[in-house]
Amino acid sequence: MPQMVHREMIVSSLTCHPARPGKLRVYIDDKYAFELSRKSILALKILEGEVLTPEKRRQLEMVAAHEAAIGLLARRERSRAELKTALKRKRFDAGIIETVLNQIEKEGFQSDARFASAWVETRRRLSPRGKAALAYELKQKGIPDSEAADALSRYKTSDERAALRDLIDSRLTRWRDAKDNKEKTKHRLLGFLSRRGFAYEDIRAVLSRDFPEWM
Repeated sequence: MPQMVHREMIVSSLTCHPARPGKLRVYIDDKYAFELSRKSILALKILEGEVLTPEKRRQLEMVAAHEAAIGLLARRERSRAELKTALKRKRFDAGIIETVLNQIEKEGFQSDARFASAWVETRRRLSPRGKAALAYELKQKGIPDSEAADALSRYKTSDERAALRDLIDSRLTRWRDAKDNKEKTKHRLLGFLSRRGFAYEDIRAVLSRDFPEWM
């Protein structure tokens, strides 16, 4: 059986990134491959015209994927699934993506548990949702059920109802001057709160306690 021949590749050019001075675009065989920081270019001693073996190419792509993932996380917390999707869009090899995701998780840069907790807390403060809506959102973000359940367990019923009360108050204040009659406004309110994932029994409890005139 003939031996497999590994084709060598050539670093055809290294060009400055127009928006990120610290990055260089790496072209291999005249095709864009990935971006690398100047620091990595120097550390790995990459030169234009350099011949790459498949092993060296994979090493460079691994570093590039790691840098890309860290760059995304520097902007905000992200779930593993979000990072995976983003790295796929950058056309990194699937095996490299999995290796890098495992690496940054081990390094502490990424954590689904931390992402889930931050997501629930941010929603609680800035855009209140009921637990049902939060659970759905976390699922859409690719958070495992166990991590989602743990984050939601810290969202106490008292906190959820306090957020619900503030949300009802803000909506009723906004709608009180509307031409709609009381029954229509109440129907509109219930629909809005239900879409936010609040349970009907919680809505009734808060209305009865804090807004009896709307019961």
